[in-house]
Parts: sequence; C-alpha cells; structure tokens
Amino acid sequence: MKHINRHIFFLGILLCANSCNTDSDNHIAFNKIYILIEQDNFFKAKEIYLEDKAKLIKPYQQFTEAVLDNAFNQLEKSDKKINFLINLKNSVPDSLQVKLYKIKYDNAVKQYDYKKARNAIQTVLRDYKKYLEEEDISDFENSLKIWSALENVPPLKIDIKGGTTIKMKKDIAGLNTLKISVKKDSANFIFDTGANLSTTTQSVAKQLKMNIIPVHIEVGTITGSKVMAQLAVCDKLTLGNIDIYNVIFLVLPDEALSFPQIKYQIYGILGFPVIEALKEIRLTQDGYFIVPRNKSTFLKSSNMAISELTPLIYINNKHFTFDTGADHTLFYHNFYLENKDKIDKKYQSQQISFGGAGGKKEFDGYKIDYTFKIGEKEVTIKNANLLKEKVKEDEIGYGNIGQDLIQKFDTLILNFDEMFIKFE
Repeated sequence: MKHINRHIFFLGILLCANSCNTDSDNHIAFNKIYILIEQDNFFKAKEIYLEDKAKLIKPYQQFTEAVLDNAFNQLEKSDKKINFLINLKNSVPDSLQVKLYKIKYDNAVKQYDYKKARNAIQTVLRDYKKYLEEEDISDFENSLKIWSALENVPPLKIDIKGGTTIKMKKDIAGLNTLKISVKKDSANFIFDTGANLSTTTQSVAKQLKMNIIPVHIEVGTITGSKVMAQLAVCDKLTLGNIDIYNVIFLVLPDEALSFPQIKYQIYGILGFPVIEALKEIRLTQDGYFIVPRNKSTFLKSSNMAISELTPLIYINNKHFTFDTGADHTLFYHNFYLENKDKIDKKYQSQQISFGGAGGKKEFDGYKIDYTFKIGEKEVTIKNANLLKEKVKEDEIGYGNIGQDLIQKFDTLILNFDEMFIKFE
C-alpha cells in the first residue's frame, strides 16, 4: 500500500480585490508562494516566504507559516496559527479557510487525535463543500469513515527502553523486513516510509489477534487503482527494545499483497506513522535498523518535509517523495515535462512496468541515467524508470527516491525532530 487519498484543493483564483482588502504586493507575493505550496514544494515556498515575508499582511503571514509548520512537522505551532486565523473573523477568504481546516485535520492525524481529525473533516464537508471538486468530496467522505471508526482509539504511544539495533532480513523481493512481536507471536514486516499507514493482510491481522474494525474503505495504490480495506488496532507490538501501543493498521485482502508470478506474499508493512514516532532512525548498508540513544545533528537547511503522510526530500533543487520500501527510483511526469526535449532526443520510448498493492501495470516511459548531488558527492542512477504521463492526478513532485539511491551510501539517517535526511 502506497498512498491514502490525498485532498488537493483547486482553488482557482486565490485572491480577488473584493474578497479581502490587500495591496498588490501582498497579492503577488502570496500567489507566488501558494502555487509552490499547492505543488507540495514546501522547500522553495519557504525560501520565497522568507524573502517576501514583509510584503504579506499579518493574516497571510500566519496562513503561510501554518502551512509550512505543518509541512516541517511543527504541529503545535501550526495549530496555534490556524486557531488564531479561524477565530479572527474574515482573516482570509473562505477558499483559504478550507485549506486551514485541511491542515488542522492533518495535524490531528499526526498527533493521533482521531476525533479531532474527524471533526475537521466534518467541518469541511458541512461548511466548505462548494470549494471542493467531486473527487475531493469523495476522498473526504472516505477519510471520514476512517477517522470516525477510529475516534475512540487511544493515541499511538511509544516506550523506548534504550537504543535499539536490529538486523534486518531481506525478503525474496529484496525488501528489508523487521521482526515485530505481538504477545507470543511474531512476523516479518517490510519497513516502508512510503506507506501512509501501517498495513497488513486479513490473515495476519487475525493471527496477531488485532482488533479488526468492521468498516469498508477505499484505498488508492501506487498504480492508481483502488482496493477495499478494513482497519485494525494492534494494542501493543514490540520492535527490539521499543514497545509501540495502539498502532493503526490498514487491513487488505491477502491477494492485494500477493504476487503469485514470483510466489511472493507481503505479510505486513510498518508505515510512516510508526517510523515518525521513533523520531530518528538509521539504516545501514550492511542491513541494520537502528534507533539511537543520541540524535544526530544536521548543519544545513532542512531537506525533509511531509505532505500529509508522505515524506519528501529536496535534492538537486527538486522535491521527490522518499520511499525506503521502493527498490528503484522512479521519475514522474513533472520531471519529463521539465526535461522533455533532452529526454526525447537521448532515449528511446518504451513500456515501463511497476506496481505494488493492487498489482502491476505498464506505462509509456523511458529508462534514463540521472545524477544526484548529495553533499559533496555525485551519485548516478542508471536505467531509472521515467513515466511520460501521470499515473495519478495527485502525484507529488518529480519522482520517488528508492533503494537504488539509498544503497549508494553506508548509512541513511531520518530525523523527524529537525526534519532532515542525511546520507553518510
């Protein structure tokens, strides 16, 4: 499972002379920043905001900071600014109030306050429906099912008893798995930052005696197809010296995580909410998963952000999704558009096959070589897949970074306090 539904707001004209009393500087500066925000390019939006902050009136400063605080995982700061704007009558137009409630909802999910998440969605559907596309309405209604079903579930809680070092085991697809223990039972789950929620199959959920919630929800997959899922709560799972309580799982039919052509079955995936809650993790080239006693330092600007439950990385002045569960890097339609003439001239078009939960599909694309500059090191990925067209309307950025780049380094560090991804 790769992506839960993402809610994209097509606001049209963001500001108009009649909607709010602003001068042209505010108008121009804010529109420039907001376009980047809608593209999930929070890194560039932050740069432009710091340059142009003085041109924005106070409510638009607060709005922009609320969005960026959310993206860079400063959730309490984001909530404070959202509440200020919501309580300040006519602070921003209704079209932007929708965005505030969407972020309020996202903050609640990341703080494991599922009732608050449900309430924010209900407000959007009740008061701001006219600003939503039909697909957005459907996505919100589906999400409302999720958080209504979970509204009485206690927040996720982690008890880290000490530093943890676990030797990961590669499955037959070459993906790293971690042994999790639930009471007297155990299973090997894939470690996957690209999974918006932890995921398992119906048979494993029953085997591990998870509390299955009888709700039917629609879940999007990396190939753009949909599968039906249920939810489950694992009261406690153990990962080395770490106990994790009240873990939410998507529960998919066994066949949705089965790949019979290679006799491969995924039993479970530890997704982003669990990974983020650990605050810092390290993955080593020789196969170790580490949660350190002392956190790392990073002296440069933050190069990691989060779009809803999807981590992003900023490399080569471009933003990509970051997915430790993907074996190969994949370039998206936006990358093709920006480099179309060069790619068409240098490479031969061909069918690109890839997939995940929901199966495999083929798309028109290319096999390309591309060089990333990471710190002082240049790293070239050979024969990377590039898609000519969008697989889904809500694709983020220029592509998805996978293990072929990660494995060029000895150690990968993900830090969710300072929001950085570090390669050593």
